[in-house]
Amino acid sequence: MKNKTKTNLRVRELAPKLRQSKEGIQILCPFCEPTHPILPGQISTCGTTLRVTALQTVMPSRVSQAENIACIKCHKVGHGDMVRYMNGFVHLEDCAPGTKLLAHPPAFSRTARLVFNLPAKLRTAAEKRTGKAQRVDEIDAEGKETGKTLGYFFLKAKV
Repeated sequence: MKNKTKTNLRVRELAPKLRQSKEGIQILCPFCEPTHPILPGQISTCGTTLRVTALQTVMPSRVSQAENIACIKCHKVGHGDMVRYMNGFVHLEDCAPGTKLLAHPPAFSRTARLVFNLPAKLRTAAEKRTGKAQRVDEIDAEGKETGKTLGYFFLKAKV
């Protein structure tokens, strides 16, 4: 007869220790003394792994519809789950693909304004070197455009 032992493993969790160094901040193992650095995605010799996660609260469609909360991008109430964006809410799925909401205004450029106002052929040629010229329009707290242009910048593709 085989001896079947049931193993009950548990996980202990603590915030990592931090140490300032010349290179920056080191993340250290909270379980070992003397402590040692730990890296995300790698199992250290003591068995500790560092897990980094990003959390976002999702508002279900039924709640946004019941509370009459409109998306600041497409201005529709309901129509899918929503997440907070600054002082409003946007749909989880991209409801207005041509519209981008910026977390902070980019560095505006007079050159971008000139390129944006060029005729189509010249603009296309210039944007091959500089990146796509974009206009930034102001929106109010409800997500409605005020009609005011804040400035222009170059949107460069991330490589």
